[in-house]
Amino acid sequence: MLVKLLPWWIRRKPLYKKRFTMTKLSKKVIGVDVGSKFLTISFNDLNNCDQVYNIENNRGSILSFLDKISLENYCLVIESTGNYSSRILHLSLEKGFETSLINCMSIKHFCRMKNIITKTDAEDAKAIRLYGELFRPENYVPKSIEIEHLDQEIKLLNDLEEEKRRYAVKLKALRFNPYLNPDTEKHYERRLKQLEKEIKEVELRLPKLQDEEFKKVKYLIQSVSGIGEKTSLQLMTATSGFKNFDSAKSLVKYFGLAPRIY
Repeated sequence: MLVKLLPWWIRRKPLYKKRFTMTKLSKKVIGVDVGSKFLTISFNDLNNCDQVYNIENNRGSILSFLDKISLENYCLVIESTGNYSSRILHLSLEKGFETSLINCMSIKHFCRMKNIITKTDAEDAKAIRLYGELFRPENYVPKSIEIEHLDQEIKLLNDLEEEKRRYAVKLKALRFNPYLNPDTEKHYERRLKQLEKEIKEVELRLPKLQDEEFKKVKYLIQSVSGIGEKTSLQLMTATSGFKNFDSAKSLVKYFGLAPRIY
């Protein structure tokens, strides 16, 4: 079903196979398991000895680690965990490293295939490294600043709408209480009005972050029955306008919807 939602240039059979440079094929892989506070890093050193590092997930610690490894000898494969993985992702790209971002579902299926049942940060980092060594995923292409900002606005809109639904449900339940405090009711009503105002403000900002090419692809997606403004924007921001994919299979794999490796 997802394939039918894609623009025609994504649905068609790719005209070429994925190509990897010999430089990346010859490089050692650094696997990075991502947490909110710490990063667990697994790699083989230049003497082919296994190394596992735990570093803090902050700018200083990441740069200190990257300064110790060689661009010519290493590439990075990072588990995708949203904002938590974005810091090491962008810092490694700025340093010039070849870096790949892997969906956590791909790692989960890989561990199942390899019968890896031990669940520790060190084992997860090693599994990510082994995945990178075996499949050599393509380098991550960073999103444009406009796409990054649009993605943040959409997530803000989702949060505001979720909060509005939560307050509406609480107010509805509260009104069943025969001893309802009028001040409490007014507080909920004011909060709902404020949330509605903030939602409209975000919705008005969204079109300003979309260029003509973005809008053209968005309208193509919306031509599919059941796809509206919000869903099309989420698809566009998640995929950078489908620019990072050469086939429907690679897109499906990116979203973790297929157990096979493409």
